[in-house]
Amino acid sequence: MAVKLAPVQIIRRITLGIMLVGLTTLTILHQKLQGIPSIDALDPFGGLETLLKFVSGGELIKKIEPGTLILFGGIVALGIVLSRFFCGWFCAFGALQGVFGWLGKKIFGRRLTVPPKVDRVLRWVKYPLLAAIIWFTWKAGELVIRPYDPLAAFGHLSAGLTAVWAEFAVGLVMLIAILLMSMLYERVFCKYLCPLGAVNAILGRIPLFRIKRVESTCISCAGCDRACPMNIDVSHAGTIDSPECISCMECVTACPTKKNSLVAALGGKAVRIGVIVALGFGIYFAAAAIGQAAGMLRFVAPTLQDRAAAGILGIEDIKGSSTYAMVAESFGIDLERLYREVGIDMKTVPPETMLKDTGKLAGIDGFEADAVRSAVARILGIPYAGEKGDLAPASPEGETPPAADTTKPAAAVPAPAVPAAAQKAKPAAASPGAGALVVPVDFELEGTMSINDIALALSTSTAAVIAKLGLPPDIAVDKPLRDMKDQYGYTMPLLKERIKK
Repeated sequence: MAVKLAPVQIIRRITLGIMLVGLTTLTILHQKLQGIPSIDALDPFGGLETLLKFVSGGELIKKIEPGTLILFGGIVALGIVLSRFFCGWFCAFGALQGVFGWLGKKIFGRRLTVPPKVDRVLRWVKYPLLAAIIWFTWKAGELVIRPYDPLAAFGHLSAGLTAVWAEFAVGLVMLIAILLMSMLYERVFCKYLCPLGAVNAILGRIPLFRIKRVESTCISCAGCDRACPMNIDVSHAGTIDSPECISCMECVTACPTKKNSLVAALGGKAVRIGVIVALGFGIYFAAAAIGQAAGMLRFVAPTLQDRAAAGILGIEDIKGSSTYAMVAESFGIDLERLYREVGIDMKTVPPETMLKDTGKLAGIDGFEADAVRSAVARILGIPYAGEKGDLAPASPEGETPPAADTTKPAAAVPAPAVPAAAQKAKPAAASPGAGALVVPVDFELEGTMSINDIALALSTSTAAVIAKLGLPPDIAVDKPLRDMKDQYGYTMPLLKERIKK
């Protein structure tokens, strides 16, 4: 006989379904349309991954959008007030595991549990994993976990298995393993591996929200234990304060006594579960509303043409969803020249092709949009530090970049490039004076750069860079600037201001 779901659990399942369908739809649209954010920007954990870089220098890790910080901020607020409410009500990946768990129960007729001793050890794995991800992301200045992330693999499935395997082989294997294991063990990723779950578990130690058991009316039927998706021993606890509780309240709605044997408590006072749900929705959607009002949370980014018209177009704005025609038009460069610089045939890869589809059409394994960014930088003579740190050199000696079409709004983009005469003379390389250093306005200083990196990007000497930034002559030239700011008493915004003068 099927168990009738409580109204609040119907709402929870509908909410999780909407989150899963919404995320899946956006990942598919990302492959088809320009301006739709990638899974990297939609994953709230990216807000934590980029947080240290943002605080230290006002910069975001590439592939992360400002809205990701807003989403993470909403989760932090939820975690403080309602523990792991996000995990139980809004997490799309948790919903995906739930779908496979439901399938597993239909196929096998039962759910398995990990032996308690093993379970207790495995639940600690997510905490050192969280620490490792934060540390290595901070040091590398990029999303180090990305190739191994099962959610990233899931978000790129619409690009085809070949493309996913080429970029996310480990993540795809993990995704398959997690979903298969979820058919036998409920929410296996949430319990043992999820770094965002670890963040919420830490925040959940703040005792604002708890579920309490009233022993005088409890009949010890263990129905709450069977209902709990996180396998918490509810029936023997006075207060359920486990960091694994995802605030789903399955235990509360499964209690058969109808005498409030399990109650939700906020600040030590019993409240209706409808109040908890309304508060959870209110906190998360209030964060989203604030992000929208501030212009930080968006699901459709401005096109290259829009950014060009506004005079804010940069090399980094070229995305995999951009087309060759868009890039050439927006940056005011010759389309055929762009194809030559990228090294592909226009007949094989038409101008309306999105950059991300180049590899498939041209038969080039591992082709990335960064190749087009570097090509544009070479044509315009603008230094560009690629996603992997490989700098795009200026145009070949003696070759003057083509003049931009001044009738187009994007004409402001190539204008900052170093004039041809200045490129040939190379005065900065021979002189340490800051006055000899020509810095294109399109140049972006990042905290992950060392003085050596900046000198290479600007074709100058390290002494000229040090003088331009007003730094001590004995400063290390091979260390990231962000790692020395406390030692030498500067800030990244200050250095960015100096490099622009």
